[in-house]
Amino acid sequence: MKKQNLAKIVLAFLSIFIQISFASAQEKVKVILLATYHFNNPGNDMMKVKERNILTKENQQDLDEVVNKIYKSSYKPDQIFVESNFNAKKELNTNYQLYLKNEYNKFTDTIKQERWKRYYIEGETFQLGFRLAKKLKHQELYPIDSLIEMRFDILLKKVNNNPTLKKEFDKVNLSMKDNCLEQNNLMNVFLCMNDESKLDNNLGFYINFANKIMIDKEYFGSNLVADWYKRNLIMYSNIQNQIKPDTKNIFVLVGSGHAAIIKDFFKIDKNFELVDLTEIFK
Repeated sequence: MKKQNLAKIVLAFLSIFIQISFASAQEKVKVILLATYHFNNPGNDMMKVKERNILTKENQQDLDEVVNKIYKSSYKPDQIFVESNFNAKKELNTNYQLYLKNEYNKFTDTIKQERWKRYYIEGETFQLGFRLAKKLKHQELYPIDSLIEMRFDILLKKVNNNPTLKKEFDKVNLSMKDNCLEQNNLMNVFLCMNDESKLDNNLGFYINFANKIMIDKEYFGSNLVADWYKRNLIMYSNIQNQIKPDTKNIFVLVGSGHAAIIKDFFKIDKNFELVDLTEIFK
């Protein structure tokens, strides 16, 4: 009888262990996907937006609040992924180590070109990504961007040379303008920009307008949109292939154009689960 009872207990424990192991194996990585404008705008967005100086005292305080909300959430990131050159990971984290030592200016002071100086000082990777990583005591960040050349300048040239397309483009551009950057603080800016309808509207530009641009049957628009999807698929692959085995939560910081597509990749991928930003910024 005792042997039978012992066998039942062992079987019960084995059953529980198997169930726990299976559940663990099926656990999805939680994703905080944050769509943002480029902090060092104007100049880096297809659709020009109003500039909001990230270096003001108010915006710096807002950034601290955003970081604290993420830090205190139930989804504290184990890894941070940023829209930075995937092939320059060493450079990114060398600069991050300077940032940790409060010596980041040793790098930025060497930059002569104003555009790039603004990028490295004001860009969201450094202002928000570095700030959050430091708060979390991370030793590195994970870049994901692919350097596929996107010839939006040619697209605009074709549009401007065609009165019909120009009229439609102006209409599309007007429909995409919103008041997100006019919100009273950065948290509300992000909630506005990450609204599902806003992201879908952003994606709509590529499908509804850019894809159909075909001058002299060269399918320029379709090729451009295909390259845009390819770039985002490569970015997503760079996320997939840098996930550590013990990672439970990740933070992904990308421009709103990327987020509009990448959010759908996360929704389809059974290994991930998107976190509602309203749960973070409550």
